[in-house]
Amino acid sequence: MRFFLLLFDRGENLAGGIYGTILVTSIVAASDTSHTVWRSLSIVTVTVCVFWLAHVYAGLLAWSIASDEPISRRQVRVFSLREWPLLQALVVPALALIAGGIGLIPSRAAFAIAIGYGAASLVWWGLLYARKERLGRRATFAVVVVNALFGLCIVVLKWFVGH
Repeated sequence: MRFFLLLFDRGENLAGGIYGTILVTSIVAASDTSHTVWRSLSIVTVTVCVFWLAHVYAGLLAWSIASDEPISRRQVRVFSLREWPLLQALVVPALALIAGGIGLIPSRAAFAIAIGYGAASLVWWGLLYARKERLGRRATFAVVVVNALFGLCIVVLKWFVGH
C-alpha cells in the first residue's frame, strides 16, 4: 500500500509534475509514428528516466554549491523524492502503452489514451495550481487555458508529425 501511495503522491513539486506531463505527452505523441508500442514505451521510459536523473543531479550540485556542504545520501533521497512527480507523469501513459502492447486494447487506442491523459492532466495541474494559490475564477480560467494550450499544441504537433 505504501508503494501505491508513493506512486501517486504528487507532493509539492507542481513544476516537476507539469514538466513531466508535458515531457511524457510530447514523447508519446512524437513516438506514435514509431514501429511498435513497445518501442515507443522504451523511448518514453528511457527519456523520462534520464531527465529525472538530470534534474536530481543538477539539483544536488546546485544545493551543494549554495550550501557549501558535500552531497550526502540523505540529500540524494530528498532530491530524488522532490523530483518524483517528473517520473510519476509516466505511470498512466506507460500503463496505456503496455495495454496496447499486450493486446488488451488496439495500439491506436493506447496512444490516444496516453496522449489524452497527458492533455487532461495538464488541465488538472492548472486547476490544482489555481486552488493552491486561491486564485479567483478569471485567474483560474487563465491558468487552465494556458495549460490546456500546451496539451493542444502537443496534439497539433503530433498531427503534423504524423502527416
